Amino acid sequence: MLIDHEPAAVREPVLDDADALIRQARRRTRRRRGRIAVVVLLVGACVLGFFAATGGGGGVVAETASRPFVDVRAFSHGGALAFVSRGQLWVLDGDTNELVHVSRGSQRAADPQFSPNGRWLTYLVDSSQVWLARSSGASPRYVTTGGGVGGWLPDGRLVAGSGLWTISSTGIVARVATVPRGLATWSPDGGRYVFFSAGLGSTAKASSGTQRLEVASSLSGKRTTWYTGKVSFTPQSGLQGDFLLDAVALPAREGILFQFDPDQSADLPADGLELYELRAPAARPKQIGLTVGLPIAIGAHGTFAITNGGNRYAWVTKSVETCSAASAVCTPVPTAHGELSFDPAWSPNGKQLAFVEAPTITATNFFQATLKRWYATHSLWILQRASTTPSEINGTGGASTPTWSANGKSVMYVANDALWLLPTLSSKPVRIAAPLFTPNNWQSFFGEINWTDQFAWLSHP
Repeated sequence: MLIDHEPAAVREPVLDDADALIRQARRRTRRRRGRIAVVVLLVGACVLGFFAATGGGGGVVAETASRPFVDVRAFSHGGALAFVSRGQLWVLDGDTNELVHVSRGSQRAADPQFSPNGRWLTYLVDSSQVWLARSSGASPRYVTTGGGVGGWLPDGRLVAGSGLWTISSTGIVARVATVPRGLATWSPDGGRYVFFSAGLGSTAKASSGTQRLEVASSLSGKRTTWYTGKVSFTPQSGLQGDFLLDAVALPAREGILFQFDPDQSADLPADGLELYELRAPAARPKQIGLTVGLPIAIGAHGTFAITNGGNRYAWVTKSVETCSAASAVCTPVPTAHGELSFDPAWSPNGKQLAFVEAPTITATNFFQATLKRWYATHSLWILQRASTTPSEINGTGGASTPTWSANGKSVMYVANDALWLLPTLSSKPVRIAAPLFTPNNWQSFFGEINWTDQFAWLSHP
């Protein structure tokens, strides 16, 4: 049964003329989608209005085989939410109450990211193609293909493939430079850029060299060497030495966090690598933890949090620790016996740390039933910066990947393959959108699910 309660609009994105020319030049074809309601042609876009379904109150878009469940009213004035549902990218606009289907046909979308100025949205298609749309989901277009480091620079330029791109206010995309060789990461405030120099020229024969971690104050600025290490290769022994793997540049010039990959092992990173901090050029790296990947949440005034603990299994040996960049010392957040903690997220003002707790289990399989049972045991907790005792947020069973709003009042998280919103920490959570993955196809690596590639939230300050 359908009722007319302030219907949410579901529409296909508007295409700029430039997009049509690009598609024609590349001889791209698009499959026309069937319509289940009245179709109105407006400026080249198809606008399809669905009435809100009963059972969830006004402003609820019911889930079907071709669209996700969305509670539009609950997200009203919440900014913009880009999320992937069953491989398709959608944008929910909390100001216009529109739900926009961004990706097309058989495209498999992932990793949406809003630009710093909030005007643009990038996402991956079929793992390697970088696409761009307006933050509303309109005017999607292909940008480039390629791997390597990528994302938005603090000044609004886009690093994608091998190029550096600018986007004008009218949506003109221009490649303005080649990404500097060795770029590894940059700080959120744009104050530091980190580069890894190549350690070996060739592995065709025995060779040796020096790998360097270099830092500059701008993308093309003069680089200063912060760390050097010897690496080598022989046909008999293979690669040897501590190869630089990944890094995080802390804001306000507080330091660099990084990891080595011993002998470029294909296996060791999966079980965790030592995490080091550097505070100045030529300083001795200080080990501050052991992490699988770089699960780091940046706080305020030189603080950050990590998920400490090795082992590739998601459900063992993980604990959140709060750290001081100045002292390079981390302190575990208290949890009950037998409980893990992970997924740290500092509030924008650095006064509250959200994280997830869950019990340790001994499962050695990754069947969907196992994943769902363990993820259902998660819960959301909050630690006040001035306190040593965290508190559980009621009603957040199954929580993962907490994300704060820009004003620090609300939290969005994943639970039961859906996005949930806590308008305030004392309010009842509301399910906003579902599902994220194709049902019964939660993709994991030893139980670890990369929920962050499924959504991005552009909230109001």
